[in-house]
Amino acid sequence: MSVARTLLLKASNSKWLREHGTKAPFVRRAVSRFMPGESFDDMLVAARAMAAEGITAVFTRLGENVRDLAEADGVAGHYLEGIDRIRGLNLACEPSIKLTQLGLDIDRELAYGHLRDLAARAHAAGNYLWVDMEQSSYVDVTLELTRRLRGEFPRVG
Repeated sequence: MSVARTLLLKASNSKWLREHGTKAPFVRRAVSRFMPGESFDDMLVAARAMAAEGITAVFTRLGENVRDLAEADGVAGHYLEGIDRIRGLNLACEPSIKLTQLGLDIDRELAYGHLRDLAARAHAAGNYLWVDMEQSSYVDVTLELTRRLRGEFPRVG
């Protein structure tokens, strides 16, 4: 593995960088096009602007590898509420989730249950549900659960 890759991977997992680096003005300017803010309402403002230009937005919640069931339930609730809010606004915006945020490291079937709930809600809203590919150790299980879900909800990928 190259030195640059090693450094970038370490930086991506650094709690200190996550807490302090995101407050630096130059970092905020650099990422503002891809991450328009820290709240769901900030995202809605950006999604409306993008929709006016004919662009469908994607929303995600930063973070991964939740540590307990309550946190996984909270993340799932965040996405369910987000899908409902977007539907109520008739906004072109699709959720993108990480299976580790839904509890994959804790209980595979719990994560699948959350994933299925999100797919059902997205389907009812006429939305696509994106499943993020995480680090290499999660590739097989991500593909397996996504394929399993696509049998019931084809607008998942």
